[in-house]
Amino acid sequence: MTTIEGLSATTTDENRQPVSITWNDKDIVSQYSNIATVTATREEFFFLFGTHQNWRGVEGGQPVEVELSNRMVLSPFAAKRLLMILNQTVKAYEQRFGEVKL
Repeated sequence: MTTIEGLSATTTDENRQPVSITWNDKDIVSQYSNIATVTATREEFFFLFGTHQNWRGVEGGQPVEVELSNRMVLSPFAAKRLLMILNQTVKAYEQRFGEVKL
């Protein structure tokens, strides 16, 4: 088991002791995505990741094909925690490298 540097964390809940988290990256797989979307049901959030090859831009009205490669399913609680950490990470990124403009 290894710890990914900078990703160790300690969390607390109102009525619980701190919990130390070690991220085990032994079986991790990396895959590139340049597009993502999310859908949800009452019980789950579905994160869909993929790539598109439209480097030259898209003419108005032309369809864009996205090749989906991964689907991650999260509980609403995990999705909200992801939202919070993404917000914090994007803010830190923009402070260091400048605003990300969409």
